[in-house]
Amino acid sequence: MELDHYIESGIIESYALGLATAAEIEELQYMRKLYPQLNTELRIVERRIEMAALTEGVQPPSRLKDRVFQRINWDEEKNTTGKDKSNYTFINIQSKNQDYITVHRWWKLFFIMVFIVSKICLFAAIYFYLKYRQSQEKLAQPSSRIEYRVPTK
Repeated sequence: MELDHYIESGIIESYALGLATAAEIEELQYMRKLYPQLNTELRIVERRIEMAALTEGVQPPSRLKDRVFQRINWDEEKNTTGKDKSNYTFINIQSKNQDYITVHRWWKLFFIMVFIVSKICLFAAIYFYLKYRQSQEKLAQPSSRIEYRVPTK
């Protein structure tokens, strides 16, 4: 009765799919030594999974086979004749010394100019902020206020 419960628990399926934990694998190996019926059950589960994969598997598109064979034939023709008979254009994005990717010098100048302009704007913003704060403090001081006295009779 315990063996039937163990088989129905799904540990054999998870083992066959490779989803079992290390503890479950050790437990199943121990149980397989005790109960040889588990070996036949494991083979049945593996066959069931294999049949499901074969019957319910999605076939690749038929044109894929032609593309693969065309690519193989293209590589063979290129190697045998030494010439490239296709109209393909290859762009090499790796640098010559493999250290870095180069950037056109105009882009470098553009980014340097943007950096310099941003620093100038930052310094101007700080300068005008400090000037504004200084003028606000000057207005807030009582000595700078003009007092008008009305003569009393």
